[in-house]
Amino acid sequence: MKKTSLFTRTIYISVVVMLLAACATPAPTTAPAVPTSAPAATAVPQGPKEIVIGAALPLTGASGREGGFFKKSYEMAAKEINDAGGIMVKEYNRKIPVKLIIYDDKTETTTSVTLYEKLATEDKVDAFLGGYSTALVQAHVVVPQKYQIPYVNGGGATGSIYAQGNKWIFGLLASIEKLSITFADWIEIQQDAGALPKPVKIAMAAENTSHGVEFAKGINDRAKAKPDRYTIVMDEKFEINGKDYAPLIAKLKGTNADVFFADARVADYTLMHRQYTEAGLSHKVVSYGPRGPESAARTALGAASDYIVAANWWSPDMSDASSKDFVAKYKAFANEAPDGYYAALGYETARVLFKAIEAAGTLDKTKVRDALAATNLSPSLVVGGKVTFQANGQIDNPYIMTQNKPGNKVEIIYPKDLATGSAIVPIPKK
Repeated sequence: MKKTSLFTRTIYISVVVMLLAACATPAPTTAPAVPTSAPAATAVPQGPKEIVIGAALPLTGASGREGGFFKKSYEMAAKEINDAGGIMVKEYNRKIPVKLIIYDDKTETTTSVTLYEKLATEDKVDAFLGGYSTALVQAHVVVPQKYQIPYVNGGGATGSIYAQGNKWIFGLLASIEKLSITFADWIEIQQDAGALPKPVKIAMAAENTSHGVEFAKGINDRAKAKPDRYTIVMDEKFEINGKDYAPLIAKLKGTNADVFFADARVADYTLMHRQYTEAGLSHKVVSYGPRGPESAARTALGAASDYIVAANWWSPDMSDASSKDFVAKYKAFANEAPDGYYAALGYETARVLFKAIEAAGTLDKTKVRDALAATNLSPSLVVGGKVTFQANGQIDNPYIMTQNKPGNKVEIIYPKDLATGSAIVPIPKK
């Protein structure tokens, strides 16, 4: 066999390699992408089924009627928010309905504290709505501070409630001292109009509580500052839920006062004024602080309650759109008209809390408390139309003054821009 030269073999191999390369599929210049799944969406926490809000109210006992108004207004506010799906909580990206738990504290301070403890420890509430009356509120507000649970109330006005550095409590009633200042401002208008003398002789009787102390302080401070306008001729204290005020009325009779101011609860006002009338007393102005227009007292006293003046946080006779709307809604819900300020302030208390939870965007209690502190709610039922809180947690809005008129009428007599009628001073003698 004839040998092939080295040169020939080399050419042969080169041609074969080139032919194979021409037939081969070109290799990709980059590696193919490995199929991957789409990134998973961030899971939103489901959150609770309900927002649990609790309160203890005097549904029986001395303040049962007033506590009943608060209960109905809390329930009305909760129904409204739940009918709309609940409170929008951003953390869970959904609305969560409200569950209300309301207990009867029987107008007893010890019971009230115990029930707020139960709400905190057993019911595990997310927030508190407050009770009614200074004594009850003052007793149980230690619980929100102890358990660091946000608390809003429309039933405790005494400034001492908010003077203890408790950062967990908020109140929609301006102070009782401011109530006294409102009275004094109005008295001076009557003096300048010639309806009352200068100085005017004032006889005072105040309940033996921080509420009464603050009321008397406001009047006494103004009298000291303006001795040309005021002379205090009586300054007495009395125990709440009294059975006989005849001794106090006898002292009042001997004072020759122009004005009689008393700071009293509805039951005390009713009994005291009945005995006042039976004693044949009359003064140029008579007031029982924030009491006077309540329908139960007017029914019990009849014409004797005519011309009594009162300073208050709200009246169903207010003509602003928010008040008119509330009165209509409350009548439809409760099958009765709102009486005094109780229902309106209860409703607004609940609304402020619900708005704060929504603004916080979470049920974290500290963040809800911070949202309450930053509240700027308008329009609102409160006099002045806006809810903001001072650093101590209490509102500082103005008061209105009302006067009972014959025929079971009530008119707003102060301030002028809200008035629905003119004050009758001095009171006509019978």
